[in-house]
Amino acid sequence: MALGWGARAETGAAALGGCALLLNMRNGRMLVSEGAETARRWVAAPGSSMKPLSFLALLEASKLNSAEEYYCPGRLVLGGHALDCSHPYVATPMNVARAIAYSCNCAVAHFAQRFEKGELGRYLVRAGFCSTTRLLSGWEATGHVDIAATGPACQLQALGEAGARVTPLELLAAYRRLALRAGEERISPIFEGMEGAVEFGTAQKARIDRVRVAGKTGSVVTGSGAHAAWF
Repeated sequence: MALGWGARAETGAAALGGCALLLNMRNGRMLVSEGAETARRWVAAPGSSMKPLSFLALLEASKLNSAEEYYCPGRLVLGGHALDCSHPYVATPMNVARAIAYSCNCAVAHFAQRFEKGELGRYLVRAGFCSTTRLLSGWEATGHVDIAATGPACQLQALGEAGARVTPLELLAAYRRLALRAGEERISPIFEGMEGAVEFGTAQKARIDRVRVAGKTGSVVTGSGAHAAWF
């Protein structure tokens, strides 16, 4: 089984570059590394690609269960940032799987209020967000995580909007660790949500005939004004 990751960034008319990585999930061997320098050196907020990891932290801390639901109001403002949901109206309430599939900002922000001060940040550091991955040879940058985030700052961190900056390699490594846990009943809603994202949610362009694909999109505008897209 292979695990892929892609990222693209642009600022103004000048492209900062992109990368596409394909990894053998089992042994960690890189199969394809287009844009390797970008993968090593580019650091940015992960956007909504953070959401499965935020839910993973809540599930592992027993602060959320897969049966819990929340009706998305559609409107969200955090710390002066307007983060209204862009998904279509959904009549059923959001649970973990649907919130990931539809990339529901409101549901993630709602459940993220259960984190204690710094809890999510410390979890992300343990997950390797500030560490070299050695997935590619040579020097690589490391990201930064705010380990003291609380209140709206923690909610923004859970959404991948602020409070965490990562390289494509770090995000790929985090998703590899998640993928290796496929089959664990407690976190199965996360995989259901990522498969739903490809089947009917935000990642439908990643569908492949006769192949089950799980994925998660993410997009952010960095402090320098760059538009970053992740998958």
